[in-house]
Amino acid sequence: MGTGIALILATGVPHVGVMSRTQESLDRARRRVEGYATALEGHGLLPIPAEAALTRLHFTTSLEEALAGAGFVEESIDEDAAAKRTLYAQLDALLPQSAVLSSNTSALPIAEFSGEVKHRDRLIISHFVQPAHVVPALDVVRGADTSQETVDRTLALWRALGRLPLLMQRDEPGFLINRLQHALVREAVRMLAEGLATAEDIDAAVQYGLAPRFITAGPLKQRDVNGLAMHVKVASRLWPELDTPDGAAVALGYLQKIVDTGAVGLENGRGFYDWGDRPADGIRRTLDDQLMQLTKASMALRGTV
Repeated sequence: MGTGIALILATGVPHVGVMSRTQESLDRARRRVEGYATALEGHGLLPIPAEAALTRLHFTTSLEEALAGAGFVEESIDEDAAAKRTLYAQLDALLPQSAVLSSNTSALPIAEFSGEVKHRDRLIISHFVQPAHVVPALDVVRGADTSQETVDRTLALWRALGRLPLLMQRDEPGFLINRLQHALVREAVRMLAEGLATAEDIDAAVQYGLAPRFITAGPLKQRDVNGLAMHVKVASRLWPELDTPDGAAVALGYLQKIVDTGAVGLENGRGFYDWGDRPADGIRRTLDDQLMQLTKASMALRGTV
């Protein structure tokens, strides 16, 4: 993923150092990022010409050379806490205190690789979704010692580069995106293991049932549109069976508290979101139109891969 992130940075940063430990892996990274740039440009998704972006990338096997003049570092090495601890100790020693140190870890909390870092206020997680150069959303996760300045600078950088950073206020397992993703994948694997449906039908349920709707409205907004009074009844039946008792109790208690205040979602303008006084029927028509366009596109892709 590091090459995809490097390309994102090169669309808005004049000089991007790309470091890998061996010349062989560095050459692979160069070929890969060239392919990414060509593909994005072909789809009209690169804000500057591919050639211009590629000239901003400077490949090296020297950590010191890659870090020269750096104000922001995005690390994307193996998911190995010991290796990351060693690297962050080096980064902390080599870079001025003003430089932000960001990790693309998918699962490791900051505490597991920050042991040798003296200036922990500049540590943060920027976790991308594969393929990083295509998917706009990423997790930005603050650790226990991360400063507000570090958070603000990180969010501002990714936004300036056209990304959609989503802030996780605490360094919890799975962060934001992976926590949601793995809950879904876990249930998919469980249903397959229990013989409840075929792999093809489980995947189709997500691709053609959930995914188009979730593009037009995420899970919380979707519940508002459908109505929370009905949803709390369904959730009361299902959540205790799908979650741990404690987890189900927290979520159900939160949902019931919202409904008890009289907020039922889009219908009366209050739910997980504040819908204001916009006409409910008009919002539903807009969402339905978007959903029809996405459904048409998704159905056209069936059988092409």
